[in-house]
Amino acid sequence: MIEHLSRLGTVVAFLAIGVSATAGDGIARVSLPYKQVGSIDGVKFHIQAPANWNGTLLVYMQGSKMSAPPAEPLLAPNVVDSPAVSLTSTLLARGYALAASEIGVSDWQVKETVQDTFALTVYFRATVGDPKRVILWGSSMGGMSALRLIEDYPKSYDAAIPMCASGAGWTRRMDRNLDFALAYAVVFGWPAEWGSLDDTRVGLNFARDVYPKLAAPAADGSNKGGWEFIRLVFGLPNDALYGLDPMYKLPMWLMIMMTSTQLREDTEFFAGGAFVQNAGRAYTLTSEEKAYLATLGVDAEALLAKMNARANIAGSPEARDWVRKFGDYRGKLLRPVLMLKNTLDGQAEVRHDSYYKAQVENWRSADYLSQVFVSGVGHCAFTSGQLLIALDAMEGWLNTGVKPAPASFRSADGFAPDFTPAPWRD
Repeated sequence: MIEHLSRLGTVVAFLAIGVSATAGDGIARVSLPYKQVGSIDGVKFHIQAPANWNGTLLVYMQGSKMSAPPAEPLLAPNVVDSPAVSLTSTLLARGYALAASEIGVSDWQVKETVQDTFALTVYFRATVGDPKRVILWGSSMGGMSALRLIEDYPKSYDAAIPMCASGAGWTRRMDRNLDFALAYAVVFGWPAEWGSLDDTRVGLNFARDVYPKLAAPAADGSNKGGWEFIRLVFGLPNDALYGLDPMYKLPMWLMIMMTSTQLREDTEFFAGGAFVQNAGRAYTLTSEEKAYLATLGVDAEALLAKMNARANIAGSPEARDWVRKFGDYRGKLLRPVLMLKNTLDGQAEVRHDSYYKAQVENWRSADYLSQVFVSGVGHCAFTSGQLLIALDAMEGWLNTGVKPAPASFRSADGFAPDFTPAPWRD
């Protein structure tokens, strides 16, 4: 069934509609099982509810996509061991109702994702049923949206599982990506076709414009010194830069470069101008790192001098305020949040989790935050089993009021229960 609805109409319907049959601990207003693909304000959504609905609604938010979206929005994350449809089937068999809105192609849409997901949740309550609880979960940019929704609407959502999210916020993440771009520029140069370091060219496309001109790490090691300088000044472990992401089948350095170019251009488009900055930053390396780079034929002092000479980039205050408004967080939690991330995520570095934890502690909300890490390289590279364990842990937390212990996430299942992320690095 395809429908076109408005956000206002959805809210009015929710206020007016009555309650009918029960399903588990939730209230169903439709015959179960139920499936609908429709649209709200032109944004496609997908809903499924099983006959054995347990009363819980899982609302999934995808990350940004660099290709055409699927015919029906994904109801569950892609996982490294099976397609998303397999995890979807498992969740439905367990009695979960599932819902998701479509995320646009290659666009920075945290603002729209938050709005559309909220509208979809209201629509579900008004049309499909009244859940016992609603759990948000999202991957990458969808994880950012989950954080925004759970912080801003704690009365509408019961919990959130943000996966591979940039916990320090998009402003700080993109400032960090400016550091990466600058390090790349002083080593290999920055083609004029990409725009300037602080303001990417309008319409910049990674596959068409950036990739053909990239100085990739050479198989023969001939440019290893340059890439090692970039890695060290950016502060990444070896595998977080060179490792192959098991989900996307791309090396991490390529994914970081994609974020530093095309995804930044997307953000600049929505923000209305250049917003990244490094003004006042001091780029340094330790004496040991400089000595190591010297063995690879790199004059680290000269390259650092070039970087520090460009530590004067200041973004447009108006554009920067826009990104802060929609892409950053406060850390004030009133509902349980379980953050999930790979220990060697070069895209949304684990140090982001350190920053968010500090923000949450500043608000004295630490009782509502659990941070869980999966061992290995990857950005959102989780198995279906690991996601189900995280979901079970969240359900247990909601049922008992007790935060899951590290022992709930065993190393035998691929977790790193004793892992401590590096501190945030401006």
